[in-house]
Amino acid sequence: MKKIRFLLLALLLVAIPKSLWAYTKDQIVPFGDMTYKVLVPNGNKPTLMFLGTTKSGALEIPAEVKDGAGTTFTVTEVAGDTRYPCKDVTSVKLPETIEKLGNVCFYGAKLTEINIPKNVAEISHTAWAGLDAVPECKVVTENTYFDSDDNGVLYTEGKAELRSVPSNIATKTGNSTYTVNSAVTSIALSAFSSNPGLKKVILPPNLEKVEEGWPSIAATKDLEEFAMTPSSTAKYEVKDGVLFTKGLNKLVLYPHAKNVANYTVPAGVKEMASYGIAGNGNMTSINLNEVTKVETSAIVDIAKLKTIKLPKDLKKDGLRQGAFEGCNALEAYEVAEGNTDFSAEGGVLFSKNKEILYFYPLAKPDETYTIPSTVKEIAVKAFQGATKLTSLVIPTSVEKIQEQAFRQNYKLASVKFCEPSKITDLSAYSFWQCPKLTEVTLPSSITEIGKVFLQCENLETVNVPANAKLKTIKEDAFATNKKLKKFNFQGNCNLEAIKANAFANAESLESFNFPKTVTKIERNAFTGCTNMATATFDKDADIEIIGEGAFADCGLKSISIPKKVKTIEREAFRSCKVLNKIDVTEFTTKIDPEAFKYCDNLTDINVSKRNEVYSSVDGYLLSKDKETLLIFPPGKANENFTLLPPSIVKIGDYAFYDCTKLTNVTIPNKVTTIGKRAFGLCKNLNTVTFLCDKMIPVENINRAENEMSFDDGTQTPYSVFNNITINVRTERFNDYNAQEFYKKFKGIEQSFTKGREEYIAVSDKAVDMLSTKREDHTFVLPTSIKHGDKTYKVSLIGDYAFEGVSEKVQEVVVRKDVEYIGAKAFITSKDKNKLESTVKSVFFIESNPTKEMLSTTRFELDETGTNYNEFAPTTKIYVKKSALNNYKEKWTKTVYNKNTDKEETSKFNFTSQIDYQIKDVKISYKYGTFAREFDVDFNIYSRENSTAKIGAFVAKLGEVKPGNGDYGTSTYHIRMSSVDVNGVGNGNFGYVPAETGVLLKVLDQEKTPDDFYYAIGEDDDKNYTIANNIMHGVTVNPRNVGGLTIDEVIYVMQKGIFKKAMASTVSIPVHKAYAKIEGMPAGSKVEFSFSDDNTTNAIVTIDAEEKNADNAYYNLNGQRVTNPQRGVFIKGGRKVIIK
Repeated sequence: MKKIRFLLLALLLVAIPKSLWAYTKDQIVPFGDMTYKVLVPNGNKPTLMFLGTTKSGALEIPAEVKDGAGTTFTVTEVAGDTRYPCKDVTSVKLPETIEKLGNVCFYGAKLTEINIPKNVAEISHTAWAGLDAVPECKVVTENTYFDSDDNGVLYTEGKAELRSVPSNIATKTGNSTYTVNSAVTSIALSAFSSNPGLKKVILPPNLEKVEEGWPSIAATKDLEEFAMTPSSTAKYEVKDGVLFTKGLNKLVLYPHAKNVANYTVPAGVKEMASYGIAGNGNMTSINLNEVTKVETSAIVDIAKLKTIKLPKDLKKDGLRQGAFEGCNALEAYEVAEGNTDFSAEGGVLFSKNKEILYFYPLAKPDETYTIPSTVKEIAVKAFQGATKLTSLVIPTSVEKIQEQAFRQNYKLASVKFCEPSKITDLSAYSFWQCPKLTEVTLPSSITEIGKVFLQCENLETVNVPANAKLKTIKEDAFATNKKLKKFNFQGNCNLEAIKANAFANAESLESFNFPKTVTKIERNAFTGCTNMATATFDKDADIEIIGEGAFADCGLKSISIPKKVKTIEREAFRSCKVLNKIDVTEFTTKIDPEAFKYCDNLTDINVSKRNEVYSSVDGYLLSKDKETLLIFPPGKANENFTLLPPSIVKIGDYAFYDCTKLTNVTIPNKVTTIGKRAFGLCKNLNTVTFLCDKMIPVENINRAENEMSFDDGTQTPYSVFNNITINVRTERFNDYNAQEFYKKFKGIEQSFTKGREEYIAVSDKAVDMLSTKREDHTFVLPTSIKHGDKTYKVSLIGDYAFEGVSEKVQEVVVRKDVEYIGAKAFITSKDKNKLESTVKSVFFIESNPTKEMLSTTRFELDETGTNYNEFAPTTKIYVKKSALNNYKEKWTKTVYNKNTDKEETSKFNFTSQIDYQIKDVKISYKYGTFAREFDVDFNIYSRENSTAKIGAFVAKLGEVKPGNGDYGTSTYHIRMSSVDVNGVGNGNFGYVPAETGVLLKVLDQEKTPDDFYYAIGEDDDKNYTIANNIMHGVTVNPRNVGGLTIDEVIYVMQKGIFKKAMASTVSIPVHKAYAKIEGMPAGSKVEFSFSDDNTTNAIVTIDAEEKNADNAYYNLNGQRVTNPQRGVFIKGGRKVIIK
């Protein structure tokens, strides 16, 4: 019996699986080799209850527990749990912080004594019920609540109440009789529990109170009798060794070892106390005689008892439901003739009218039993322990099934509730420990369900029939049903509340479809449902509260918060590891900052623009004014940089708590405060970059115990200060170095100059370009730089990066690695109120733009009403044609119109400035030269307009030869091959690789059209190498090159003809090219003839002999013509007209 009772106590403790360093009230958490229950999870004094340990030998419970995660708990209570035993513990030392010893302390330990510290003010009557032997208690003299004697007997102060007698009392005193101290006036439950050799207890003469119930005051197996000195003031007396109330009115306690087979309750005794006769192995029959009142569990575990006969005068009001239990040999109940309230049929006990079924005899051999259709109520424990039953049919007449009615029906596999059901009360524990049940359809008439199927370990499916009246799923209802997969609503159901821990640890539950009418999901309701991938709500769901830990440790992938939800409580979605998106409606006005802790893949918390309390930017949860960062979605942590919205002035409490993915963070310039535990447990954080206008005051950063913003190692196994380097602007460097708090960090680094740019590190992998002093015509942003012993990606262009830049900078080329561009980045005006820039063009080589690339789209800056555009209205933005639509889509800026509840195009939208047609090349005399900082496609115009084909030529095919070329008049010519012959452009003879000088030829006309354009090349993922290229490009800036020198001869183009430069230096314009040709006499002019391969570029490869042969004709595109007809052709290097 003891074992079963312990189990009940253990199950009543809320068992929540530990999620490291996240706490809710009643959560069970291990620290080292000890297990605790959380009493107070947060605040200034978090507290714990000790439950158990795996430690062996001597156990010393600590006064404080540091979780290694920034929280220090005080241990104030001790209790027990069968799941967390202390089976190998032999001694215990309690700290002075302990204030309470609860139920079944140190379950399974082998203790001989225990010291009670001075602050223990409460000890449960069942504190030692989980021990094989009751220890000797030694109460310190400073304790003002309890007392002890030399034998280790525990009393309340002044010995007024006897609490516990140690198990060794008989051996210690050398006497099988124990006399209770005469000062005792009250004896508590379990006072004598497991006292081997103790056969007799002499009670004090002034005894006023004996507690009744489980465990009784003397549940010790060797006790044969009580004795008591008669007293006029005593309220108890003893007859034949049995304890009664004064005047033999109530049987209080029958000794476990009293050796009487057939017992008759003495005449005049009207009542039997709870556990009055329990655990006696000698009794074979009992005559209740004149008893008129029998308490619950009055006769328990009488192993040899085969019949119980109710006396004539026992009435319905006198027989408490559950009065008889655990009598496994009981074959039948009988009723004395003349009893007006009870009847028996087939050994089953009923009320006289058979409306209440009271007791089913446990030794009845039948596997099935038909409950009579007269039965309206199945009483408490009616079928408890009926281990032979395999199926039950509950008739429509039944209205109530009381607690533990079918408890421990180990073979019961099928329960059918006949419809239309009238059951309104299906009580807790009704089917406790029925391991064969796998599927149950609930009666449609019940309005609530609690722990009905407690420890039905194989229950997989629960069905709620259509139009069921179920309103409430109560606390812990299905918390022990680990195999429960489906909870099916088979139609309409007006469910309103799902209480605390209702489905906690139902780890097999796959999904839950919430009825529209649910208004509250309480604390830890679905915690630990690791396989629950979906939680579905009606679009008009009434739910208003998602409770603390409600969906913690679930398998949810995404969830849309129903529009009527007002409150999301602490850790509601804790440790939902696959959750990536949360949509929050306008009605949600309270979100605890710890609501989404440990959701490692959460990237977006999106808040309705109509919400008056919260807002969101880039998936971050912010206050409505966007000044406080409330929750950082852990999935946003980026190894290169982690940016925060520029509007924030405070990083809120727990904003980054335990974000193990976070390695770096850049704190924007307005931040002045960092809240409690803001960066707690961010153990991998190694870089914090402060872009603040002013240093954050130390007093605005939490440093108190249990609240510190950064872990300093006093409450965690590590100090993050040893790991974090902080980066600051040069002008703030001395401020930070002057503060002891900031000096605790691993290092303080300042922004630095590389080349003519200022950078600041934002991680150990990437830098932000803050400004430049270059004067290049075309500024090419570096893709990486080296500083110290590190190589950094240039991943960001900072806010106002080009402010005040030289007017010489006309263009900017942004390569692929850039991931973020700050506010007004390309605005050159120093007047921040003017959106003006001398930068005419910005070229983006990236093919996959994102909304996050721009500060204004990422952080919705247009919502402020101020224009923070990255580009001036006069600046053209060039992208690849293939990426044009993507850029326009991702960079289109919208603002929310509250009146229409819609997103509308922002008045600051600049996507009309984005184009792919670059119009800065004009060829007027057939030929031109060209070079660019990026790949270029010149034939995009001809593909789109069917004219103006351009050939790009690079390498010579032979030596310089006398004679004209194919344009103008010259004395020498040289053959050249186009880029495609040299492996460039995938057959496109107009494709120019980056930094490659080329000679351009308009193949089909004299000059380029007025609207001619080229585009950024699409094949820039390839590396090209061109051998023997005689063209040399000039990029970034105009260049002065050597002219007539001994070592090299420079040729520059004038009106389509290259001429040898006679000056010592020649200025080559930017984006042009010049030629270097050996073997030419001074002052000679040279023209070029061309050769190409036989691909579909319309230029045919020919060799030198064919090109000079008199009988070879070519059209103006360079193609050989076998039978020329009318037109203009080239023969022998000269034009020929055939009419």
